[in-house]
Amino acid sequence: MKYPRKVRIRHEKATLSEMLCNLIDLPADVLGGGMMLEMRGRNEMLLCGCREILEYSDTRIRILQGKCEVLILGRRLKMSSYSEGRIIVCGELDALDFCGGDCVAKEGKKDED
Repeated sequence: MKYPRKVRIRHEKATLSEMLCNLIDLPADVLGGGMMLEMRGRNEMLLCGCREILEYSDTRIRILQGKCEVLILGRRLKMSSYSEGRIIVCGELDALDFCGGDCVAKEGKKDED
């Protein structure tokens, strides 16, 4: 009789900040200075960890947040507050899109060409 073969799964080692976050029940990127995003309905959004405002109009806001680019689409958008890397966006929020650090680097190369 043949027995099914055991499959070993390799686990990546967790970093110290990830272990601490698991211990106190927080998302792993909070201790690492990562981004935080909080939506309050469809009319207000709080973004923490913002490094740069890339684009700003009443229908489109692009923000570099940590290693991620965040695109906010909507109507009558405005930033009601920008202080110490915290942004409050108000208006009719229609869409939210994330693009990782690799996408930001590729986009930067396009601008140089």
